[in-house]
Amino acid sequence: MHPLKRISLSLVLATAFATACGDDGSDTDNSSTGGPITATNATATDTPTTADPTADPTNGATTNDPSTTNDPTDPTGDPNDPFVFDETPPEQLVQLDRMGMPAVATAVISKELKDNYNASTPSDDAASTFVPDIVMNLVGLHAALDDDLMTRKLVPCAKDTCVAQAAPLVVPDTLQIDISKQAGFPNGRRLTDPCVDITLAVVMLDLSAPGQTAATLADVPVNPPKNDKEFAPEFPYLAAPH
Repeated sequence: MHPLKRISLSLVLATAFATACGDDGSDTDNSSTGGPITATNATATDTPTTADPTADPTNGATTNDPSTTNDPTDPTGDPNDPFVFDETPPEQLVQLDRMGMPAVATAVISKELKDNYNASTPSDDAASTFVPDIVMNLVGLHAALDDDLMTRKLVPCAKDTCVAQAAPLVVPDTLQIDISKQAGFPNGRRLTDPCVDITLAVVMLDLSAPGQTAATLADVPVNPPKNDKEFAPEFPYLAAPH
């Protein structure tokens, strides 16, 4: 295949799926929310008490043992714990974004529905709330990209075949893992998995065609095959930013 055609296909696919495997940015449209929403906790003020002048000042006295004193600014209650967790009750928070399978909210949910999608739940997905919109956008992707796939001697999937292949992955939009099976996307998601290339293959290619599998586009590859910096050997494993 001519190099210019290969570059053209890569650019078009990369544009359609702007969120790559290592960079799932928020798909939230905050224009209707006026920006980030934060929750605050009200703190009750203790009622002042009057000291009893007849009381024994040594009675009930306590010592300030650093090993037993909790830092009030540390919600974990353990000053030696390096991890600090927000304990704000869920009912005081507002859901602004969600991300299960990569590229679903990015590529196959229409802009005017993104806020509704991000505020919804997998139960809404299972009820097929967003299925018509997903199918419409899937058809649009094929209209734009099928000729490029065929130029590479690849066989695009027909609409019904694409929906049948993709539905178990994106409806509901959750990332699942079965610990009895081998790890690797879509069974979990390792940092090195070419998950966007795999997702693209499932929604764009006829996986029953000879020589075509979910790894076909990962073998091209459409997205960069590796990081420009190595992963760290310890948690959280991500490479340090430039």
